Amino acid sequence: MNRIIGFDVARALAIGLVVLSHIDQGSHELGIYGVELFFALSGFLIGTILYRCVPEEGKWTLGGVANFWKRRWWRTLPNYYLFLLIAIVYHSSVGELPEGGVGGVLPYLVFSQNLMSPNEVFYGPSWSLCVEEMFYLLFPLLVLLFHRATGSRIGAFAIAGTVLVLSTTALREVVFAHYLPTDARVTTLPRLDAIGYGVAMAVLTQVYSLSQNQRKALAALGGVILIAVTGLHAVVAVVDEVIWFHRLALIAAPLSFSLAMPLLATWEALPVRLSRLSIPITRISQWSYSIYLSHYIIIMAVYPLFGSLRESTVINLFSKVVGLVVTLIVSRLVFRHFESRFTSMRPAEIHVAAPDSPRESSRLESPAVMPGN
Repeated sequence: MNRIIGFDVARALAIGLVVLSHIDQGSHELGIYGVELFFALSGFLIGTILYRCVPEEGKWTLGGVANFWKRRWWRTLPNYYLFLLIAIVYHSSVGELPEGGVGGVLPYLVFSQNLMSPNEVFYGPSWSLCVEEMFYLLFPLLVLLFHRATGSRIGAFAIAGTVLVLSTTALREVVFAHYLPTDARVTTLPRLDAIGYGVAMAVLTQVYSLSQNQRKALAALGGVILIAVTGLHAVVAVVDEVIWFHRLALIAAPLSFSLAMPLLATWEALPVRLSRLSIPITRISQWSYSIYLSHYIIIMAVYPLFGSLRESTVINLFSKVVGLVVTLIVSRLVFRHFESRFTSMRPAEIHVAAPDSPRESSRLESPAVMPGN
């Protein structure tokens, strides 16, 4: 299977930032941007897949939507439920189950634990999966509705995207009114637009034949936006009540990464002098979903094994390395013997538009987080 190294590099970078933020609490902000990068990448890949599934003429059917759902769910749910079960066992052992005990876990089965509020300490990484799964569920229905109403594929995506952005912006204001501004980042319904910006860039690349210079210009614009956001973040990071920053950042961060996706889609290989890095980058990219789901539990389980010895700087660093190595080993095994087997059981994709290039299909089948695309 041909792969696009640009997407693999993005996944590897994103999961690296997320894991680093949990290994080193002083790097928490890096994890925030890692997740936003995942959202942008997921939106671009899913948007391209979804766009080619919708007919330019005629009506898209609920059967087509169901095919899209089945492929997403076979790709994402088995791994999620595996690690959710592990999380239940782990958090039970340390007394951190949600309020209501095992019964409090039920919303996690249907990704409804943080629809309009931040989730509890239990299985923290699940919040972003809620955003992903809810987007998979709702956005195709919006496209179906507006495709039936307009008979236009591009019109359906444009209207659905506009509705998504306006509604999520309004929902964030509701969250701002009841919680700290920082809490809005880890809710579900108010964050669906983070994936939507990636979808918009995917549609743009499908509708227009962008030149390499245009792709570079979009990526440069994204870089400028990202630098501005991270600069502001460094200034206001200690002030949780700065609502205006969160209003801006929750749009600008995923948008900045989304603008880079058309250029990353053309990055097919590393330079010759860096070619040896291709295999490890690809492996980390392939394992990224399992790494995302497993790393926090593994790290938290490894640390207590060293007890008070972790007060030593050397032992503390060693415990982090052990946690990381165990995470990689577990993720590799899960990917090879569990995740990939369920992924291979997906039904064939029903699409009506041919991919833009011979590599398009393989490119889009590469798993993204979460991660899971």
